[in-house]
Amino acid sequence: MMRPGPRRSAWRSFTGRQRRAIQAQLAQRTDARCPCCGELLEARPNTRLRAVLPSGCGGFDLDCRPCRRFHPLILHTPRSLYLARLQRLASAVLRA
Repeated sequence: MMRPGPRRSAWRSFTGRQRRAIQAQLAQRTDARCPCCGELLEARPNTRLRAVLPSGCGGFDLDCRPCRRFHPLILHTPRSLYLARLQRLASAVLRA
């Protein structure tokens, strides 16, 4: 059972609605703030999703420490997009 409130220790990603709100703030060239608590989001130099991304792909996370939530921003290269498509094709062939 999860502990209630701010004592939660696991980092979670923002919901879809919250991610869209953050993206809208970034599109307006304003400082991104947490949609939940209003705190300024901190940029983390590496993304937590690094282990599941194709090689050549980079990114960073926008973190809200009080809420323990993050928003990953992934930066693809042409090679990483090719590898991601190749992975999807291979998994589709294995399922068939």
